[in-house]
Amino acid sequence: MSDDGRGAATPGIRLGAVAGVPVYLRPSWFFIALLVTALFAPNVQNVVPEVGESFSYLIASGFALLLLFSVFVHEVAHAAAARATGTPATHIVLDLWGGHTAFENESAGPWRSIVVAAVGPLSNAALAIAAGVAIAVSDADGVAYLLLQATSLSNIIVAVFNALPGLPLDGGRVLEGLVWRITGDRNTGMLAAGWSGRLVVVGIAIWLVLPWLRGGERSFVTLAWMLLVAALLWQGAGQAIALARWRRRSVLARARDLLRPAVAVPSTATVAGARSAAAGANATAAVVLDVYGRPAGIVDEAAVATVPPDRAGDVSASAVSQALTTGAVVDAGLEGEDLLARMQANPAPRYVVVDGGGVVGILEWKDVARFVGNGSA
Repeated sequence: MSDDGRGAATPGIRLGAVAGVPVYLRPSWFFIALLVTALFAPNVQNVVPEVGESFSYLIASGFALLLLFSVFVHEVAHAAAARATGTPATHIVLDLWGGHTAFENESAGPWRSIVVAAVGPLSNAALAIAAGVAIAVSDADGVAYLLLQATSLSNIIVAVFNALPGLPLDGGRVLEGLVWRITGDRNTGMLAAGWSGRLVVVGIAIWLVLPWLRGGERSFVTLAWMLLVAALLWQGAGQAIALARWRRRSVLARARDLLRPAVAVPSTATVAGARSAAAGANATAAVVLDVYGRPAGIVDEAAVATVPPDRAGDVSASAVSQALTTGAVVDAGLEGEDLLARMQANPAPRYVVVDGGGVVGILEWKDVARFVGNGSA
């Protein structure tokens, strides 16, 4: 499964690198490997009983490794396509649910996004065909036949399932790219693919319930597994919908509209002077300048409250100010993704907003986050 944008996954055990792209194995994979081994071993005993019970588990663990190899090929296909289309991968992670490939930047266009997503299921289809051909040309039987047949079938299932048109599946990425191409808006594509992902989950639920409606039944293992997959898909689709809405709303964020009025005071100002200046300018905050006239800190009202009234004229405003971190001064003209990128690159609870070199206000991160998060566009 591909992961557009900067991946936030925590790497696990480093296995090596492919074309310079690090490959990691999450410790959670060992859990799924044990589960696959336990579930597949009875099949080995039924098909080739002569191998014995103990050896059947060893063969079953070999199938788990073949599944890991299939996931690896899937993710390498994503990474190779991303590199070919100008969106280099940063790392590959193989984990409990298969894996994902993280990219340094988002795809620059819909066709690139479509290509990077589509090669994943296609790689699994190719592995399924290769396993089928190997069975046909080698007259494989016994253990070899069982492993090849299981590899072919599992890759067919993964290819078909991952091609379903809903995020977070690769088929959802393809749908997102197609809608993006038609509408010219990636967020519209993401919303469409996110809602389609929820429809896919509904389809899975119907598929699970249908046997009971017809008087049949499903195994507990199949039911539990598919319910867990459906829950993860629903969560992934919901995250895609929320992200698309967030990005639409973020375009409307403007520093000039979201700032709280502030007034600048010199480095020599006292607490009383800062309070008086703020009241006179009808401002909610005072910004202390350094000796060169540059914003140096924001007067902290909590600290000011600890200063006795009779000492307000003696205590320096700088002494009760929060020093500004690097990059905590933003231009009033910043807006949309440029504003958010600037704030994300320079994390701070509050920023000083300047216009034409002069202080006009402060911008609080919580105000920006609230504005963006409350949108439903």
